[in-house]
Amino acid sequence: MSSISATRFSSLRWQPVPCAAATSAAYVTLYALSNQLTSHRTDVGAGVFDWERSIPFIGWTIVPYLSIIVFFVGAFFVDTDREALRRHVLRLAIVLLVSLLCYAAFPLRYTFERPRTEGFIGVLFELLGHCDMPYNRAPSLHIGVLVLLWARFAPVLRGVWGTALRIWFALIAVSVLTTYQHHVLDVPAGVAVGILALLLTAPANHRYERPYRAASSSPWW
Repeated sequence: MSSISATRFSSLRWQPVPCAAATSAAYVTLYALSNQLTSHRTDVGAGVFDWERSIPFIGWTIVPYLSIIVFFVGAFFVDTDREALRRHVLRLAIVLLVSLLCYAAFPLRYTFERPRTEGFIGVLFELLGHCDMPYNRAPSLHIGVLVLLWARFAPVLRGVWGTALRIWFALIAVSVLTTYQHHVLDVPAGVAVGILALLLTAPANHRYERPYRAASSSPWW
């Protein structure tokens, strides 16, 4: 009986719905806790270049910025490959944990004041303000997760949809700066953490191969 129960649990564990629920809960809880803890510290730095003040605030980019939530959840339902899902969850866990360790070791704060916004865009920023604080900076968790989402969606979206995905993901990447959520330093740090997670979890038969392969072959990740 115990063997049957263990088999059923193992089968359920790597299903999209429980994986999405558990991973989302972990992200929301641990990210919020990290923000709260950093807000009480007195050794929080800035990590900003003077020339960054020339980066414009573009209110409507809050839409692509928040759209990552849809892709985050949708990524658990991309295909029925249980091993690929397990690998995706592991990658998300690596990005989250490495980012949290960085936030604890090198606490940073966003320093620019966001202009006032109104209407629908203002409502979105207000909702974001209730869920986020100006800490948890480098690496950008938004960018780290975006790298993983690209690895998850790119193989299944080709042609027009693939082009649309590239454009929209580019908007999401830029939006972390134009919504005044992150400074420039946070972006390459987020990319590095995302790539690290991909490399650490690459399938064994691809781990030491070149990441860029012929278009006709299966993706290395």
